[in-house]
Amino acid sequence: KSKTASDVALEDPSAPRVNRLAIQVATVNGSGSQTANNTLLRALFQMGLPVSGKNLFPSNIAGLPTWFTIRANADGYTARRPEIDVLVCMNAPTAREDVAGVPAGACVIYEESLKLEGLRDDVDFYAVPFQKMVRDVCSVVALRRLVVNMLYVGVVAELIGIDTGEIETALQKAFAAKPKALDLNVDAVKAGLEWARENLTQRPRFRVERMDKTAGKVLVDGNHAAAIGSLFAGVTVASWYPITPSSS
Repeated sequence: KSKTASDVALEDPSAPRVNRLAIQVATVNGSGSQTANNTLLRALFQMGLPVSGKNLFPSNIAGLPTWFTIRANADGYTARRPEIDVLVCMNAPTAREDVAGVPAGACVIYEESLKLEGLRDDVDFYAVPFQKMVRDVCSVVALRRLVVNMLYVGVVAELIGIDTGEIETALQKAFAAKPKALDLNVDAVKAGLEWARENLTQRPRFRVERMDKTAGKVLVDGNHAAAIGSLFAGVTVASWYPITPSSS
């Protein structure tokens, strides 16, 4: 059969790709990245893109590797797929393996101290001084490991075209009860945006543009949907061992 422009873009590792991409953030469990990842997810949803998020994490309290994958697709295909288009590397122990696993033509955003740029010559590398930047954004040392995640939200948004207004709307929802935290996180996103705008002249081939495919829909994950269904069905008591996999 004849191939569409979308088919060609999926096959050619250099062809531009609009509203068809998978983003993966590689970090560690307990680092506070969930809010940052959900901010990207919600901003894409608010832009009208069919989107889903999947968290892969170990059954422990903190410290082991975790990966959050966001898939956005103009045609509504949102199941998690193995190919990653935009990789954010924040975890040193898995960084080299994470880079090795992306296909040719992918975009790799990483903490500059990891020095990943020489690993491959068929992907685009973007070194970002996240740890240096967070010191300027956040004066409270104990909060920096959380706030640094919002810096990559800003960098990703600038590189692939996520609307900054939608990022702020998503943050307002996440921090509705914590106005001080909201201001700090908004500042971190803006710092990431501005740094990327000033320092990263090359843009990846992956872009997102506003659509109208999510009108009348809500953004919900399977755990929340199951919980709501249980309430409607009359469940009044639930018990579980409270570690990360059961949190949501």
